[in-house]
This record gives sequence, C-alpha cells and structure tokens, in this order.
Amino acid sequence: MNHLNTHTDYPMKTHDNELLQIKELLRDNPKGMKITRIARDLAMNRNAAAKFLEILLMTGEVEMLEHGMSKIFILSRSTRIPTMLDRSSDFIVVLDQDMKISQVNDNYLKFADMKRENLLGKRVEATGLPVIGRQPFFDTIREAHYGSDLRFDIKEVFGGREFIFDIRVTPTVFNNGKRGITIIIGDITHEKEKEISLRKMIEEILSCIDDAVILLDFRTGKISFVNPAAGMMFGCIPAEYVGKDPGLVLGVAGTIPGYSCEMQDTFKKQGFCETASLLKRNGGEEFPVTLHLRPVYGDTGELRNIVMVIRDVTRRKWDEDRDRSEVWNPQIPLSLRIGSGDFDRHRSPI
Repeated sequence: MNHLNTHTDYPMKTHDNELLQIKELLRDNPKGMKITRIARDLAMNRNAAAKFLEILLMTGEVEMLEHGMSKIFILSRSTRIPTMLDRSSDFIVVLDQDMKISQVNDNYLKFADMKRENLLGKRVEATGLPVIGRQPFFDTIREAHYGSDLRFDIKEVFGGREFIFDIRVTPTVFNNGKRGITIIIGDITHEKEKEISLRKMIEEILSCIDDAVILLDFRTGKISFVNPAAGMMFGCIPAEYVGKDPGLVLGVAGTIPGYSCEMQDTFKKQGFCETASLLKRNGGEEFPVTLHLRPVYGDTGELRNIVMVIRDVTRRKWDEDRDRSEVWNPQIPLSLRIGSGDFDRHRSPI
C-alpha cells in the first residue's frame, strides 16, 4: 500500500522543495536508493541528504531498509492518514485502487466498534461497516475513481438510532501514481435535527399569516413550504408544490427572481428584496404580483432559505388601468365621458 501524496505536515517548511525532490527521485527508483546516490543525483552534500531523509522518516513518507551494511531508502509502502486528520471529528476511510480499505481513522473505528486489523485490505462491501458498507453506497463511490468529487447526505440506522451523514468522496493519487479514494464522513445529525425543528417552527408561524407565503430552499432551488393562504391564491393543495421548481409551477419563464449574486448582495445591504412579477395560478391564469423576499441564514452564516411573501395586485392594476382610461378630455361631450361626474365638475380645463 502507498502513502498519500497530499501530506504536507513537515517539521521544516523551508525545505519543502528538497523534500519533494527526494520523494520524486525515490518514486522513479522504486527499488530504493542509498544516501550517497540520492545526494549525488540531487547535487547536495551527504549530510544535507541525511537530514532531509530523517525528516521524511519521521513523517512516515519514506522507509529505511537495511541490506547488509547498507541502508536503502524507499517511498513508504503504507498509507498513513496525517495526524491532523486522524484527530478529526469526521470519519475517514481511504480505499486503494482495488477498492480495498487502505486506512481508517480512529474516530470511525470507535463509532463502528471495530478493530483496524480486521478491516485493512478488505473490500468495503464485505466489512458490514456502518454508512459505507452497503452495496448501493459502494456502487456510487466508484464514480470517484474517474476523477469525480462527490458529496451527498445519507440516513443510516445504527444501534437503534437514526443518523444523518454528510458524505464527501474525492479521488486520491498515491506516490506511485496509482489512484484511490478518500471518504470523509461527517455526522450532521444534530445539525439536521436543529434545522428541522427550526423549519417546523417557521412553518407553524407562516401558516397563521394571512399573506401568501412560500418558503424556498436556497441550496436546492426548490419549494419547501407553501402556507394555506398561498394555496388559496394559486388554487392548489400546498403539498402539491413542495419539492418543485418555483419557476415551473408558479411563474412565466424568467419572472421569478433567480438565486443570483445580485440578490444575495441586496440581502446583505438592506436585508430584503422586493420586485414585481407575473405568476400563474394552478389553472394557468396569469396574474400580477409583488414579491417581498427575506433571507434565512444558518448558524454559520450561509443562506439556507428565502421567505417569499406574495401579494396579488390584480385589483390594483385594474384600478390603475381604469384611472388611465378616465383621463378628462374637454373635446368629449359630458354625456359620453367615462368616470365620476363630481370628478369632472371639479377638474379645471387645461
């Protein structure tokens, strides 16, 4: 097994270039090299080469083999997760090119209640590991072998409790050029429970409001909630719109504000965004509206939801059109004028 080439936890950061040169030289000479040859090929003195090799030995990036009286240095044959990652609260698993477990961090071993020696060298689907040991998951992560970064949430029942995990799968290249996969699993159960509780409270409040209100999930771009007043406005059962694209079910193409940087900038500057639009009811009838949008941010400051308050201005538009048609014209006989007689009598001629 091979060491990840992404490790940069060197004790002496000023010598990164020399350390990299030695690793590249050893990669080109997989059978190993003596200090004298390394020093000669890299045009450095023997003492400097020995110092850099000592650093690489301490970080686990090279190994030393004794051959008689000689010391041969090779790239590490084991995959080691940097200490920084091993102490991570996330669960981390590294797979080699054959989809066999190359390394697993302590936190995941504790969660799974398993020993490292019982997992290394085994294919994931044969281990029964929580979260990643199921065949559907195994089939999904194969995509990472072709250079695709993946990220998704999954639910898993473990020990009689339901967990929600944020899964990140990324391609990994080892020192020998072979490919593998690094899987980082974050337990977001508590975060999701808080989010669900908050959303439930928001929905209960919005359900009591007389205005039509729709909640948009900024991350998915879908409708996540429709209050009863909005259901009446659009002539639909609120649940029918949940999970759908607002532009497809509510509006004429291009009239619903998109999730643009401009909108986010407006949110940051004044805390809300207002615009006029043209929407359509469930039966296809179009009608004019004003939209008042307010952002809902998460604990870390990311935009999660947009509350959209919708006001039907059909009557107001009708009144405006009627007023424009009632403009006083002295050339029109009084008996044919449209509008209020009192209004006409008190209007001065132009």
